[in-house]
Amino acid sequence: MITIERLKKSFDDTPVLKSIDLQVNKGEVVCLVGASGSGKTTLLRCLNLLETPDEGRIKIGDKEVSFGEKPISKKDIKDIRKYSGMVFQGFHLFPHMTLLENITQAPLTAKQQEKDVIMKEAEVLLEKVGLSEHQDKYPDALSGGQQQRAAIARALMMHPEVMLFDEPTSALDPQLVREVLKVIESLAKDGQTMVIVTHEMHFARRIADKAFFMDDGYIVEEGPADQVLANPKEDRTREFLALLEDE
Repeated sequence: MITIERLKKSFDDTPVLKSIDLQVNKGEVVCLVGASGSGKTTLLRCLNLLETPDEGRIKIGDKEVSFGEKPISKKDIKDIRKYSGMVFQGFHLFPHMTLLENITQAPLTAKQQEKDVIMKEAEVLLEKVGLSEHQDKYPDALSGGQQQRAAIARALMMHPEVMLFDEPTSALDPQLVREVLKVIESLAKDGQTMVIVTHEMHFARRIADKAFFMDDGYIVEEGPADQVLANPKEDRTREFLALLEDE
């Protein structure tokens, strides 16, 4: 589903991604772990072309884009983004729209479907994320966990092949984390391909097929999540996990 080869990205003169190679198969759940500043979020944003890599190649589904030789086109960006939905640390809901309006705006604008069909689909998704009774509320009347579940539903409304999550629970109070992780876990059980940046190690071990540990712009270790997160081979991975246990 996803192939990344020799991907590089710098900001000004600071290299952030230093020749990344990564592969994700259809239906897999992959977690990117590592300390802040290791390049995880930048890699995720490059996958959705919110950041343009300097060099390398990305292939998602049937669409392949190479970087560094010539500028990428708006069509390239559109074609890559149609494969993925992204959920950010913040919820980015429109405050002047109800929950139902927030999750149906994009498909109503972009899809050639009857409004009734989209509304019925939205009702099913809201049921899936446990928000049916809140569909007429505005974001400021929802908890952080409810807003994040709404953001997940909004991304799913576009039927992405891949879901990208950037620390989806980092902005939440601890008691709200579980309800968001439960929704993500249900997506995994449904076979949704996902790439997740997270510091929730117990969750990552339970849900992920593969884990990639990043440090200083490199993938230092990769493999089955149980192995990488419970019995890592590399010293830097062990040091990072030990720091998390001490927190």
